[in-house]
Amino acid sequence: MNSTKITANTQLSSIGGTFDGFIFFNGASASVVYVFDNNNADVVLPFDYNNGTTMSNGPTDALSVGMLVFGSGIPDGATVASITDPTTFELSATTTGGAKVSQALTFVSVDNPIGKFSTAANTSDDIRGLGIICRNGIKIVANNFTTLEVFALTN
Repeated sequence: MNSTKITANTQLSSIGGTFDGFIFFNGASASVVYVFDNNNADVVLPFDYNNGTTMSNGPTDALSVGMLVFGSGIPDGATVASITDPTTFELSATTTGGAKVSQALTFVSVDNPIGKFSTAANTSDDIRGLGIICRNGIKIVANNFTTLEVFALTN
């Protein structure tokens, strides 16, 4: 069994393996940890937005409905709700923090989800013995690595 410290969205394996669980230590903010059986690269693209759901002036050709979206002013768990045209998409939640111009956003494919784990603030726990065989890769994604430490357990 291998233990890998995760400090940002991470592709643990691009060829597959067994996901046995994880240990987490969470600080002052609640977090959500996603685990996927995929090896799709994250997509980073610039978009404009201003306290709304419309994201504009960026390329949408690499996006698909349902992708997780991370970035400044993007609410936890936000996804691509719809793609309007080649430069505009709709977010599933309203952005905050005022006008952003050419703001880099990270888009994460949600193909083959294994699990979604909510972690409360100021908690720690371990989830073990899952033994899930991943054929495509093992990817760990979290909405808040500011206060979260994750140690993934894999074979």
